[in-house]
Amino acid sequence: MPAHAILSPSSAERWISCPASVRVAQALPRGEDSEYAAEGTCAHELAFLKASLHFGKINRAQFITRRAKWRTEYADILGRDEVEVEMERHTDAYVDLLDQRMARHLGSQLLLEQRVDTGVPQSWGTADAIIVSPVHVEVIDFKYGQGVVVEAKGNPQIRLYAVGALDSYGDILGDTKAVYLTIHQPRLDHILDDEMTPASLREWRDGLVPIAEEALGPDAHFGPSESACRWCPASGRCKAQLEAVFAEPFELPELLTAEVVAETLGRVPQIREWLKAFEEAALHMAYSEGTPIPGYKVVLSGGRRSIPESEAALQNLVREHGYTFDEVCKVTLRGIGELEALMGKEKFAEVLEPYIKPPTGSPALVPESDKRPPVAPNTEAQKEFLI
Repeated sequence: MPAHAILSPSSAERWISCPASVRVAQALPRGEDSEYAAEGTCAHELAFLKASLHFGKINRAQFITRRAKWRTEYADILGRDEVEVEMERHTDAYVDLLDQRMARHLGSQLLLEQRVDTGVPQSWGTADAIIVSPVHVEVIDFKYGQGVVVEAKGNPQIRLYAVGALDSYGDILGDTKAVYLTIHQPRLDHILDDEMTPASLREWRDGLVPIAEEALGPDAHFGPSESACRWCPASGRCKAQLEAVFAEPFELPELLTAEVVAETLGRVPQIREWLKAFEEAALHMAYSEGTPIPGYKVVLSGGRRSIPESEAALQNLVREHGYTFDEVCKVTLRGIGELEALMGKEKFAEVLEPYIKPPTGSPALVPESDKRPPVAPNTEAQKEFLI
């Protein structure tokens, strides 16, 4: 079995919405992982090691050896300020969650980093954690990103992992009554759940088979959308995406009505994603591929001077040139998250709560489905005039 499935669960949201993206992506060179993806992989490795030790799948000596290797492999990532401290905290939370979920049903067994076949053509993947008992199957997906909240309900990636786990392990210990699907996103303090019956999960999977067969064929249709295009390798270079973003008749009055504003606001995230992807794709063509873009050139932009050997520079300034420590250094308080991790939530609240200023926020227009309470129009502006 190849290392990567053509229709991987991790890209399911894309190929379900846009089957043609599979064909297009295969024609493009595989790009390098982003800094965020590399950090996520690093965190997954640590979470797996900690869980393996905690649940007796490796011994302490094996853990120490493998952790040392992990630290060497990801030295560039872990060398950044507080990255490892934060990663320690969040991976501990993952192990705590596994403990809690193992205790829900008697006779539960845990499998870590288990490859499962989803039952969809050319689709398999590795589930972070699978818990099996005589009455249930649960799949837990550890998400280290913090840019976008990942929902559990309706999530095709975790559903595919779950149906694969159900097919492989569902009836080994007993008669499975329920399948639990859990997303753990510790950096956003989110644990999101969904629950399905085995029959409904398999029915959903069977409905994907025709889509998968189309995606694997030469005539698959395009279905660009914000979510489908977000991680697509062809994003920014895809004609169908461009048409979806700008295919608008524009037969409008001189001033936009509230209804037109509402319709257009719904498309803003997709337009924003396209602009970002388009600029990145254009730079990649010109710089990485060497394809000239008429009227444009590549230059070095931005960048800041830095002192990578700050300790040596400090010693030189103080010992050799007579500057005082206070003249060349400044001390700042660590961030709220770091202090809370250092002190614990209860101690933090006791000692520092009087000094914490709650966030005031600023007005933002969001869909009605957003969970935050609405703010009355002009409320904040009225406050400003009353001061």
